[in-house]
Amino acid sequence: PAMADELGELLREFEEVMEDFGRGPAHQYEQHLQELKRKAGQNVYDSGIDELESASTSPGSSLSSSEEDLNTPANALPSKAKLGDTQELEEFIADLDRALE
Repeated sequence: PAMADELGELLREFEEVMEDFGRGPAHQYEQHLQELKRKAGQNVYDSGIDELESASTSPGSSLSSSEEDLNTPANALPSKAKLGDTQELEEFIADLDRALE
């Protein structure tokens, strides 16, 4: 009986924690993100893939890739992100902060 009581108590505590997660900041961020998406446009779909990235193929993604292409080290490819290119991220964080006030 003592073990069953302890297990029951642990399960109740777990359920309370899960409910808190449902009401917590992550849930609020998700709601805010959905609201921003609705404001941005009902028919706009963002796949999360940059158009330039989806248009170009990565080494090894095509059956016609040469052996040379397949053996090119990944770090030899230029990076698209630039140091200090954080404006969009900063705006998103500011929106989240305003929503939580």
